[in-house]
Amino acid sequence: VYMALPSEGVISTEKFACILINLCLCYYFTAKAMHLVLKETLHQTTTFTHHNLWKVALTLCMEFLVELTFFCYSGACYYEQAYNVPITLFDAFYFVTISFGTIGYGDIVPACSYSKAISILIAFTSITCLSVMLSSFFSAGTKKR
Repeated sequence: VYMALPSEGVISTEKFACILINLCLCYYFTAKAMHLVLKETLHQTTTFTHHNLWKVALTLCMEFLVELTFFCYSGACYYEQAYNVPITLFDAFYFVTISFGTIGYGDIVPACSYSKAISILIAFTSITCLSVMLSSFFSAGTKKR
């Protein structure tokens, strides 16, 4: 995905469609991996220690952050007015991280329907990811006792 994105300028519609399909597949497989981790944790807590579970949880959260960053950046490359300011890849990561943490400073604001849909996806992902990972971590600790 990163290789298909230009450093500056607008990307073509075909490239944008391929990037979106690739990112949707990555997002789906990451969500599926989170589901499998949760299922494994709830059924066989002997295979996961708290140390291993934190590694898996942080890895999955970082994967979601990277995928959502590329969603934002590819949208900003395709839609020139996707956000209130032109954003770089680092700005997209900053926006996703601040939104994922439900802080939302308001310095980067979605301006078109695509960027608003991605912001909604960030909100749902952050709430789901953080609550599922924390609940699986606490349930693994409870079952171990």
